Amino acid sequence: MKTLIVAGLAMASLTACGTGASPRDNASNPPPSQNRTLSLDTGTQIEAMTQRTISSRSDKAGATFTALVSSDVKDTRGRVVIPAGATLTLNITELQPANDKSKADGRITVLVNSVTFGGETHSLSASITSMEHSLKGRGVGTTEVGKTAAGAVIGGIAGRVIGGDSKGTIIGAVVGGAAGAAVAVETANRDVVVVVNTPIIVTLNGPLTVAVK
Repeated sequence: MKTLIVAGLAMASLTACGTGASPRDNASNPPPSQNRTLSLDTGTQIEAMTQRTISSRSDKAGATFTALVSSDVKDTRGRVVIPAGATLTLNITELQPANDKSKADGRITVLVNSVTFGGETHSLSASITSMEHSLKGRGVGTTEVGKTAAGAVIGGIAGRVIGGDSKGTIIGAVVGGAAGAAVAVETANRDVVVVVNTPIIVTLNGPLTVAVK
């Protein structure tokens, strides 16, 4: 009888070993990881700086430029969603110089496309809230050269947002609303210029959700 009990225990032990997974098996087959998401609300602002100079003399509608995010963009709980150093991609959909003496400013319309960080590109629904620019005289003609040196910056413009549509944010100035307008209106052929490292502010028109691995 004792011999039968011992044999039965041995068989039970072998059965348990055969059906159970070894620690080694569990280590080689870890449970699948689950991604979490982070979100930014509508109205969140992204501060960035342009990475090249834009000019209505050399650039045309359809050109693309980038801006580098200058500070972390966090959600309502203080978690970083878009890190500093991320790249914004923007399209110029309209770029008009001030080529008439009656115009205080030219006009630039910019469409925000996407933001890239961590090897991933995320589409954005956003508008530019602020982007400074200046007017730069071409110095064409003796009359203009007498008023301002060729290529001289005539007046700084505060980057006033004057509207927006499906093409993007329209930036310019109403007549009389430009800094230095008194000089600007006397001089035709003035290019709209956004210099490299110009600060811009982009505001989300809709929420942004990104997956975090």
